[in-house]
Amino acid sequence: MPATSDSLQPQHRRLRLREVADIDDTAFSDYLQDRFDHLVTAAMADAAGHLRPAQHDILHAPDRLHDLRDALTFAEGDLQVAVERMTYRRDPRAARTSRQLRQVRTARHQVHRETAALRRAEDRTRDAAAESPSTDTVTTTRSWLAHAYPARFTQLLAQAHVAAGLPARPLAKDIFDTIEEGWADGHLTAPSTPGVEQLLAKGVVAFRSAVADDAREQNDRDPALRNPLLQRRWNTALEELVSLTVPVARASSPSALGALPSDFPGLPEEDAFKILNARRFLVAIWQRRAEHTRLIRQYAGTVTDRRRTAPDHELRSQALDAALDRLVAEHPAAAARILARLRPYATTDGRLEPEVFTPALRAQAKREVLADLAAIRRPDIVLPSAIAPRPILAATAALAAR
Repeated sequence: MPATSDSLQPQHRRLRLREVADIDDTAFSDYLQDRFDHLVTAAMADAAGHLRPAQHDILHAPDRLHDLRDALTFAEGDLQVAVERMTYRRDPRAARTSRQLRQVRTARHQVHRETAALRRAEDRTRDAAAESPSTDTVTTTRSWLAHAYPARFTQLLAQAHVAAGLPARPLAKDIFDTIEEGWADGHLTAPSTPGVEQLLAKGVVAFRSAVADDAREQNDRDPALRNPLLQRRWNTALEELVSLTVPVARASSPSALGALPSDFPGLPEEDAFKILNARRFLVAIWQRRAEHTRLIRQYAGTVTDRRRTAPDHELRSQALDAALDRLVAEHPAAAARILARLRPYATTDGRLEPEVFTPALRAQAKREVLADLAAIRRPDIVLPSAIAPRPILAATAALAAR
């Protein structure tokens, strides 16, 4: 195993890509954890084929894959902006940097596949613990139906809670409700520190500025911003920063830099670098957004797992199922419409795999089907409990039977 050269001093200066291979395995693990830019350097060295096999395995360890993906995402954007800057200045290093960019893009696609496989394995483990799949067509249909008829579902759920002897608790409207309720219930143990309180007290503009400062300092992240109580505001601020930066950066979309405008080569240097700096900042925001997305999924998963061990979990699950059963029974045609919308994306056993039914497709399908139902249904009137529910159609009997 190669020894770390004293002359390298990786903690004091940024290593060249080829030098990373000279770090021994123990020091390499420390190097990756020390600073984000170290992880970026190692990721680029790996993409270029400079790492030893043992280092590659350390870098691609399951508990580091998501961080590696973040680093490669940042490196890809940073290299693209570097190529654009070098091309503008007719820097001869542009060709070499373009080659590095291609290598990093290839590596990022590979790591994306690895993280997707890891997520599928985690989902299967969670589904097995729940004894029912969480991403199948039936479960999704029932969930979306509750969003289509929120007032009626809220009433049905409250009735089911009362019948089960439980205190009423509205169903979480989004992942942030789940996280905040989980924190309030003690399922998330992150403390509310003075730093968290200071961020919570900031106004919209001041908070957004704090988020921007955090994105600019890739190696000095604010731990308070990662607190469960701040995830909703962090998400909003990141979205606002993307919206504000995309026009300045001349990006092709909120999620891709795209090509620079055709008039860019002829711009004065001050104007050109204003665009390039905005593009580099946009890349940093995307990295933070990826980190934020992963964090809220971890928080929500923790809350879900810990709620399953709570004493009232079984009663609450039964109450939720009872409320959804009644809602499906009252709106069988709407349930059938949602189910039909989901079937083209499902596997033969009814699962909705995220690689096929991607988050973007899922969001689009949900918007469309809810809009369709809103256009054709009567106003969402809460029915008196004395009125018997509509009969269940054969096409949706399986939904109501759950």
